Amino acid sequence: MTAPVRWDEIERLFHETVDLPPAEREGLLEAASPPLRAEVESLLRTNDQELFDVPPVHLAADLLDQSPGALAVGERVGSYEIEELVATGGMGEVYRARDSSGTLVALKILRRHLVLSPQAISRFETEACAASALHHANIVRICESGESSAGLFIVMEWVQGPTFRQLIGSAEVSIAVATDWSEQATRALAAAHAAGILHRDIKPENIILRTDGVLKMLDFGLARLDGPVRIEPDLTGSSGTISGTLSGTLLYMSPEILRGETATSASDVFSLGALLYELWTGRHPFAGDTPLDVFEAIECREVLAASALRAGIPAEIDELLLRMLDRDPAGRPRAEEASAVFSRFSERT
Repeated sequence: MTAPVRWDEIERLFHETVDLPPAEREGLLEAASPPLRAEVESLLRTNDQELFDVPPVHLAADLLDQSPGALAVGERVGSYEIEELVATGGMGEVYRARDSSGTLVALKILRRHLVLSPQAISRFETEACAASALHHANIVRICESGESSAGLFIVMEWVQGPTFRQLIGSAEVSIAVATDWSEQATRALAAAHAAGILHRDIKPENIILRTDGVLKMLDFGLARLDGPVRIEPDLTGSSGTISGTLSGTLLYMSPEILRGETATSASDVFSLGALLYELWTGRHPFAGDTPLDVFEAIECREVLAASALRAGIPAEIDELLLRMLDRDPAGRPRAEEASAVFSRFSERT
């Protein structure tokens, strides 16, 4: 863990370099110690990506393409007919479509200007491979993947309902509902980990509550089979996903990922812990006004017990949420253990 006194140095150097052109930044950073330089460079990358959702080369490609990846209503991709564009991100677009039998599906297409990127293609194929191997009630089902004149694509079951981002921001949920949703989310993650798959981008936008109350975890765009982390070029999306050494979304990144260490199942547990803490309390444990504030909070800020922010939270769940947010990966529970805790309380309520 970075000692709190070091943040004075980090903050000073960050503010000295953040507005400088790259060449001048380099000159100031050269004089810093390697650990200090690494911390500041991570923050500078994050800050730059916050300011520019898409790298300039991608913006130029978008302008040349006029309508990058935007398929017209009625256009066909394989046997699927496009009905509506529903979401965009750094990797591609997601459309509502129908198959030949009239069944609604979600169709995700790799952005046309990224097709030439081997890293983008590899990540897209990883998403299809990882997600199609998972068969669980709380994980979005992959129907098909392939390639068409429009580009690479993945076809997923259509899930109708709000994302956790919409649910968390709308109103306080009851203890019973929070317990049920937490059990379903941890159960989904436990199933993925049991299959040897990490999600690596857990955030409220990637969890949907179906209209019948079934929770669905989706978007394994940063998933990988267990193994060494592969460092990738920037592929930053408007959803706030940060690729490269900082894979994931800053507010939900574990301390070890922020330090550039290898992702593990414990990293996913930390990310889910931050999301569930926000669900239970209505407040994010590491909220800050700037990337530097968030970075420092994840590294150094003591997390308040959820019960200090909301009355009625059972003591065991209070303790579990703090354990999920332990800065030491070894101190975090496995997703299966967390699911068992929520399951016990779900049965009582």
